[in-house]
Amino acid sequence: MHLQPNLEQDACAECGAPRVEGMSCWEQFGALLAWEWQDPALQAAHFLIVASYNLQHPAQFTDEALAGLRTALVDYLENDATIAHLRGRISHLAEGKTRVLRREAERQPVLRRWRMTIADVYLPGRPEGAAMRVKTWVAAIREEM
Repeated sequence: MHLQPNLEQDACAECGAPRVEGMSCWEQFGALLAWEWQDPALQAAHFLIVASYNLQHPAQFTDEALAGLRTALVDYLENDATIAHLRGRISHLAEGKTRVLRREAERQPVLRRWRMTIADVYLPGRPEGAAMRVKTWVAAIREEM
């Protein structure tokens, strides 16, 4: 008897990304970030990678932090805001006792299936073209926000 894999179990409970070669979406994210050191184009897309991943995993963030991240991404994409400008503008979100992360007990992941996830960007053993895949991922997220 052949058993079908439980796709829900093998997929991220929040973004729906499938495991890739046994790696969770968090592990794929880490692997993509590790490629940055050898790819200047990917390194230049660091903000886009982190923003995209975090927007697809909102349960850990406060509503205010998510709103700030959405605004920052739109400003970057549509208003040519620089990373330095964005850092300066949103640094107050994490100052002092201001929280950007929800308390562990308050985190309630809700599955939202996205057209593209980290699993479409991180292709094991294929770092070439990753920066272009990031741009496609970001554009898909922007359309779905």
